[in-house]
Amino acid sequence: MKAQTRKPGLKHPLRLYDQLFGMFRWPTFLLTVVCYGAWFISFDIPFPPILQTPLLVIAAIAWVVYIFTLIAPGFYYVQCHSNYVVISAFYPLAISYSRIGNTVPVNFATKYPFRRQSWSERRLLEPLFYEQKTGQLTVVAMQLRGYPLPPFWLRIWFHKYMFFPYQDGPGFLFNVRNWMALSHEIEDYRETWRARRSARKLKGGTIASQVLKKGERRR
Repeated sequence: MKAQTRKPGLKHPLRLYDQLFGMFRWPTFLLTVVCYGAWFISFDIPFPPILQTPLLVIAAIAWVVYIFTLIAPGFYYVQCHSNYVVISAFYPLAISYSRIGNTVPVNFATKYPFRRQSWSERRLLEPLFYEQKTGQLTVVAMQLRGYPLPPFWLRIWFHKYMFFPYQDGPGFLFNVRNWMALSHEIEDYRETWRARRSARKLKGGTIASQVLKKGERRR
């Protein structure tokens, strides 16, 4: 069995979350510096003592959030495995290849038109559009025959831009740096999975026919 099972593929970081956490990174760092600095000098200048502890607490919380924004992007990725694709957003979701339909590159704007998004959403997406330097944001669209869990539960864990719009049916959108490599990898692993499944069925049929033949000979 081990000889027939492929090793996991590359982890493709999800750029959407890199950008999302990056938007919080510097504000939380600056908030840490300002609050800690204010707390530090509060002992040497006239300052309400009742505010000293809250300043320190805010600085500590902001520092924890800052560290989190540095570490968290590493937990958000797509990775092909022998029998399924893993979409990790702290909550790892395994999608069996039997559920996957077409996997094709698409222009993200055809799914979510840029101008129709809110100001904060455009601010999130704009650097990703400029990053590819093509005037469009190409993502990998993985169509599904159905979600493995209720959609409302999945939307708690994954950003809305990870999903197909409702009118397009079930599916995921992957914004990664090397979308060509990911698209090829998913198809390659899925073809290997199909070949392995077909070989098992053929082997099972062969064993069954051999058993039947032996039974007929004994008669």
